[in-house]
Amino acid sequence: MAARRPADRSKARPTARGIVLLLAGALLLVAAYWERQAVLLVPAALCLSIVLLGAWWAVGAVGSVRLGVPGVVEEGADASLRIAGERRHAGARWSTWAPGPERYLLLEGELDGEGRDTVRLGDHPRGRWRLAPVSVTALDPFRVMRTTRTVDPLASLVVGPEVLPIASSALRSNREEGRLAQSRTADNVDAMVREWRPGDPQRRVHWRQSAKRGQLMVRQEANPSSDEDLVVVDTAAAAGADREAQDRLARAACSIVRALAGQERTVVVQETGEPSIPRADWRDLQAALAAFASMECEALTEDRGPGRASALGSPRRSERTSAFSSTAHVIALEESAPETWTLTPGTTLWLVAARDAPPRRIAPGSRVRIQRWIDRVGPVRELS
Repeated sequence: MAARRPADRSKARPTARGIVLLLAGALLLVAAYWERQAVLLVPAALCLSIVLLGAWWAVGAVGSVRLGVPGVVEEGADASLRIAGERRHAGARWSTWAPGPERYLLLEGELDGEGRDTVRLGDHPRGRWRLAPVSVTALDPFRVMRTTRTVDPLASLVVGPEVLPIASSALRSNREEGRLAQSRTADNVDAMVREWRPGDPQRRVHWRQSAKRGQLMVRQEANPSSDEDLVVVDTAAAAGADREAQDRLARAACSIVRALAGQERTVVVQETGEPSIPRADWRDLQAALAAFASMECEALTEDRGPGRASALGSPRRSERTSAFSSTAHVIALEESAPETWTLTPGTTLWLVAARDAPPRRIAPGSRVRIQRWIDRVGPVRELS
């Protein structure tokens, strides 16, 4: 018998037929003893044996039902829960409750000839929805015992935002341009070399820069300004928005993060509000969907210090100014974006708008690229 999990429950009880046979067998035993008629022991033993065989079958049915949870899906996908029993469960009835904000829909059905079935849970909005226990009710071949097995999946249906494809041209980097705007006199090679350290191979020595500086300089293994992307999601400004608007923000942010990670770059995701997006391997679709499924737009409740991602200078929406110390992809709802942004040159500002939102003109900062993201369509045009 398979080991049962603490959250699983099973119970067996006799059916009406089983109760009749049990009573009949008991009465026949009493009559055989009272009347001294040994011949009555045969039907009594037959009635009680059928009940015992049904009980033995019920004990064997315990622990043989397994569930296959859907795991992580995109919003709009039709999630399914798999029930896997044995052939002895053919025709057994199952029932559960549909997950969601209001679990009022009762789902029920019948296992097929192999003791299996697929439960369609329907499509769900972004979030984590607890899966309800599944009850499987089976009858033994003699229909004298009814076994109810309740299996708790101990899992949730994780629904991540829809990921939309983005053209590589929409993600072109302006970091180099922003770096030059901040320091026009800097040598382009300066950011690509560093001082020699013990253990550095001779083949990496940059002789021209070494002669220029009077000390050994070596080439960097990677250029951080081109190999790392910072994505800032403006969750603080979206705190007062409805759920539909927050979902639009999650779709755009997840799509942009996935597109950047697909270019084999290191992607760092930060929020302007309370942290809600866990770290993940953004190249893994399932991990990215699970991370953004838990995104919640909440304003900061306390001072996070200068080292945090949020640098909103004022709590008043009309006077807020976002300032970031490095170039980034800043993603914000268009309807909640402040009138003035202070962004580092080279930053790309993504304004997420609804499909029926009218065009809006926002004066960008110096050398800041502004993209307008239309929900379920992607970036359609550049604002000026």
